[in-house]
Amino acid sequence: MKTNLSKRVSVVTGFVIFFGVLNILLLLAKAENAVGIWSNPLGKWNEEWYAWKVLILAGYVIFGLIVNILTMVFMLNSIKLIKCGEFFSKRNANMIWWSAPVYFLSGLCANNFPIIYGAPLFMVYPNTFFTPLLLIGVAIIYSAGVRLSEENRLTV
Repeated sequence: MKTNLSKRVSVVTGFVIFFGVLNILLLLAKAENAVGIWSNPLGKWNEEWYAWKVLILAGYVIFGLIVNILTMVFMLNSIKLIKCGEFFSKRNANMIWWSAPVYFLSGLCANNFPIIYGAPLFMVYPNTFFTPLLLIGVAIIYSAGVRLSEENRLTV
């Protein structure tokens, strides 16, 4: 049972890492297009709202990288835990808790990335709030699993 589960989790982790790295590369390419390090910048970097645009771009890159890295590290930790015969850990629970506010900030910056290209409005979409709330729910359930797992170890 453990080997089948660890094999499945390993395959899923491979996909998560592949798409995580791909997402990081696309995120950096989109940021490069806006700034124009190796090409002409597509963003409108005039004086109007300059600081706001820089803040959105920096948040987009930083929070996007953190979300992807947290996801990949979570999956790698899950493989290690399953091979040890466990599934829940405080470290993974903390990663889920931290991923909610980071994902919120990442989504907020991603939704407003068009401001860099001259869009006039600040946009907030429902998924900006829904996904972090969903992550908080998963964190609550995962934290309960951590507590139950610790109690089981003490009982045995």
